[in-house]
Amino acid sequence: MKNRTMHILALSQLLMLGLFFCMTILNEVVDLPHYLFGDTPTVFGQRLGEMLIEGVIFTLVMTTETVIILKAYSRIPLLEGFLPLCANCKKIRHQDQWQQMEKYITEHSLAQFSHSICPECAAKLYPEIHPGTWRSKFLKSK
Repeated sequence: MKNRTMHILALSQLLMLGLFFCMTILNEVVDLPHYLFGDTPTVFGQRLGEMLIEGVIFTLVMTTETVIILKAYSRIPLLEGFLPLCANCKKIRHQDQWQQMEKYITEHSLAQFSHSICPECAAKLYPEIHPGTWRSKFLKSK
């Protein structure tokens, strides 16, 4: 999955940069300012020099962007595939060992956990402190 995502990212970057490069070169070859804005025609030798300069700048920008994207993407850990999860205690099996879900995800990604108690569980676990829907439903059912 990570390789597929990387290929899609690289392909989209190359397509966008290729489109930009083609538009830049086409601008210099056709001399668009002359036709679009009625500007004086530019000498082909000058346009050729501009094409070379723009090509060098384009190559530098593309190389720098590609290196930055590759370095950033290599630092992103991804959890992918099937995670065998115990239906009762929610531990994850990894290499024939069972680990708490929080520990496994923390070790294999950048995610961190903070625990809390939802209102329904708070009412169920601490009915004297949090009278709520569970207690009232439980008392009505008796």
